[in-house]
Amino acid sequence: MTSGFPGAARRRGGPPPGSPRDTVVVLRPDTPASPELLGAARRAGGPVTVVAILRVHGFAFGLPNPGLLPTRSERSRAEEAVASTLAGLRKAGVEADGQIVVTRKATKAIAGIVHRRGARQVLMEQPVGGRLRRLVEGDPVRALARRVKHTATVETA
Repeated sequence: MTSGFPGAARRRGGPPPGSPRDTVVVLRPDTPASPELLGAARRAGGPVTVVAILRVHGFAFGLPNPGLLPTRSERSRAEEAVASTLAGLRKAGVEADGQIVVTRKATKAIAGIVHRRGARQVLMEQPVGGRLRRLVEGDPVRALARRVKHTATVETA
C-alpha cells in the first residue's frame, strides 16, 4: 500500500512524522491544490507538509462505524490529490512531504500537526459555500486560526 508520497506506508498506530516544517498546506480531500495555493506554498519556501483531511462522520458505541468512515474511493482520491500537489511543489524545488489524516475533528488534527511540526504558517483553500453554510457548519479558517493563534498564521489562497 505505497503511494507517491512519504508516510503512505506508515502502519496504523505508528508514531506520526515529527520533522520540523515551516508551512502546512491543507487540501480539500478530493482535489489537488489550486494554482494559487501552490504559488503561495512556493513563495513561503522552506519545507512544506501537505495534509488532506478525511472526515469520520460519527461513532457507534464508542467505535468507528464502517458505514461512517471514508470509502476506498475517497481515500484514493485523497492520495492522488496529495501526490499531485507534492509533485508540483517538488518540481518547483520545494522540499515537501504529505500525509492523510482520518478524523472527526479536522481543526484539532490540523492544529496537532502544526504544533508537532513546529510550523509557522498554514495555507488553506478558500472554503466552499456561502455565509449560511459557514454559520451551520462553522468556518474552518477561523476555527483553525483560534487554535494556532500563538504559534502560526492561517491564510487562504
